[in-house]
Amino acid sequence: MTHNVPSFVFSLKKTYLLVLSCLLVFTAVSTIELSGQSEENRIQLTPLSFNEKKIKLAEHEESAMQQLSLSRSDLPTEVIRIDVLSGGNEEYCFESPSPLEEIEVISNLECTDISHFSFNITDNCLEINAGNSGGQILTDTLCLQIEYSSGNMIEYLIVVTIRPLRNLPFVDDFSYAGPRPDENYWTDRYVFVNNSLGIKSRSVGVATFDGINANGAPYGGGFGDADHLTSTFLNMSSAIEDRCFLTFFIQAGGYGYQPSASESLRLEFKTEEGDWVEKAQFSVDEYPARDSFYFVSIQVTSDYFYQGFQFRFVNMNDRIGFRSIWNLDYVKLGNEFQANLIFENDIAFTYKPSSFLSRYTAMPLNQFQGNEELEMAVDIEIGLFNHFEQRRQADPSNLRFTDLETGQLLLSETLLEVPPVVQENQRDLDPGRHSFMNPIQNLAGLINNVVTAAENAEDELIIRTEYSFQQNEEQIPELQRNNQVVRDAHFRHYYAYDDNSAERGIEIIRAQSSIPALAVQFHANTADTLRGIGLHLPRILSGDANKQYRLVVWGASLDDPPLYESETINPVFVDTYFDSIQGFTTHALKSPITGQDTAIFIPSGDFYVGWKQISRAATGLYVGFDTNTDKSEYVYWFNGAAWFPMQDVSPQNRGAIMIRPVFGRETLISTDVSELPQYAQELQVYPNPVGDRLFFETDFDSGGNEQVEIFNLDGRMFYSNRAENSVDVSELPAGIYVIVVSSENGVRKTARFIKQ
Repeated sequence: MTHNVPSFVFSLKKTYLLVLSCLLVFTAVSTIELSGQSEENRIQLTPLSFNEKKIKLAEHEESAMQQLSLSRSDLPTEVIRIDVLSGGNEEYCFESPSPLEEIEVISNLECTDISHFSFNITDNCLEINAGNSGGQILTDTLCLQIEYSSGNMIEYLIVVTIRPLRNLPFVDDFSYAGPRPDENYWTDRYVFVNNSLGIKSRSVGVATFDGINANGAPYGGGFGDADHLTSTFLNMSSAIEDRCFLTFFIQAGGYGYQPSASESLRLEFKTEEGDWVEKAQFSVDEYPARDSFYFVSIQVTSDYFYQGFQFRFVNMNDRIGFRSIWNLDYVKLGNEFQANLIFENDIAFTYKPSSFLSRYTAMPLNQFQGNEELEMAVDIEIGLFNHFEQRRQADPSNLRFTDLETGQLLLSETLLEVPPVVQENQRDLDPGRHSFMNPIQNLAGLINNVVTAAENAEDELIIRTEYSFQQNEEQIPELQRNNQVVRDAHFRHYYAYDDNSAERGIEIIRAQSSIPALAVQFHANTADTLRGIGLHLPRILSGDANKQYRLVVWGASLDDPPLYESETINPVFVDTYFDSIQGFTTHALKSPITGQDTAIFIPSGDFYVGWKQISRAATGLYVGFDTNTDKSEYVYWFNGAAWFPMQDVSPQNRGAIMIRPVFGRETLISTDVSELPQYAQELQVYPNPVGDRLFFETDFDSGGNEQVEIFNLDGRMFYSNRAENSVDVSELPAGIYVIVVSSENGVRKTARFIKQ
């Protein structure tokens, strides 16, 4: 098969930063109409233009690939990914960047050892011959340098992935962490796997198609194909003629923005000759409900029953950001008795556990200590979907609360109840969707154990809520993973209302001389010291860094003068400084007079934090807005003349503003002032990302007993001990970390790694 180089390739340079400075993005907005706000000063909700989780992962991979490519100069380096069937071959042909240039020489830079394939270069084409992968996914890299007739040279890092055949049935409900598709099922990385953008999903987790590429930045280039989701190579030997169907559920919009009438989602099949053929196209006119998932069934005919068959979904839109959303769920390819067989032998959770806290999603540890019973939720919310055609049982079930810092089990009891504990039998489920609100049965015991855990916690407490059940008739392994969902509550030094996922951006538009503001209400159980404010600042337009605002802290009443108002500041985006997958920019409180660090005494009771929009422009400062978590009752809007509750004047717009007051005894470091210590990135670590044990290699002459330290990106130490050549990281929370290995004479080497 022959494939030409696509019109876009992934550069190892920080191209998304270049995009920010030169790409003009025209962003449509959905205005929140607030009675009581001035005719011109107003608030808007706006689609996001960048996906920060993808950006962080792309940057990390970019750093690793730069080491692999071993560039001989400052030549641009491009990454090309090629998937090859185990034991098969692929041909990849390079094209000249312009009609005036011809390819003269293709050289092998020999940057890595190749273990799993051989290759030949003929004319302008690379032929890859894969070995047998032994049922595993294997990856090798090849570095090529192309010299053109003009004298220009480009280096290519060819990432070759050898994939085995996957047997039918092919099933994926996206009930895993993401943010990228599972490579065991899909060959590309464009769509966003998440559990926050689907409304009434059939199973926890969806695959979201938008206008943002695999590196987290807008595709650009105008209307056209954007996200792709391509299946791995499939073994069709068991497919039965007239009974083989591809089925799935789609939703236009969800908690994101719906596509326009001209935008669509397309389904394509790959022929044995290597051509992609359109089989169906879906539009918002045909599937209009943004809060419903529609069932689709497509027959796979016998001409596609060859070894290595693939199918793919393609999103066509304006390619400018986190908009034109299609959500995909519950994809299955297999043999069915009828085309519209919507039923499946599966019961699934449809969303993550509810918050451990009644009001917040996170709060300072010292504010929680002594107030556990007041702050803890007494009920839990459960979402389930019975995909069976008839009533089926989800039993036994379990509700668990665990202290992740110590591993202590705080409570274990039955999740799904029966009368007389609850009004209906929750274990025997009729087909369809179910939602339950259950009281925690042994609440007193849980409170006692949580009080003890909070008392013993030093700097941080993380409590995990876990739901699970068993269903013995579920035959497909992929459909058993949606029988368990978890959610963590963090107690450290900040308050949060959000779920750490921004679906939109909220902005204040200042057009008059009066200065508008937004404020979010919090409550201090005891007097405390406010050190800073965290803001989730998503990038949306190229000129966002020029928008000016002031951070403000009010006491018990918004009508009183503020306790604190910062100097006029400009946004600082966290990805400029370090890979914070959280995406929050920390503002340490500074005296507007001296510019020195300061702190605000917050007495017990209510207080408010927010910002004033200083710049007068068509757009304001964008702050992350979580549409999954309705905390609008705590948001207040100042139109330049008076304060209004957001919930009263705009009840249809619900969500949580992603702003976090940060408390503590220690002085904070602002995002734009300091970074983590930077050492030479010389340490080799693997595997990366890692699940359980991280291995490292050094050339220290220390007898294999180096000092090992692990930090998160806030500088907090998670591990410090001596180790030979590996360290157990299985207990680390998911995220990005820095490992520092020190020799006996003080030489340090470091690397970053992702804990899955």
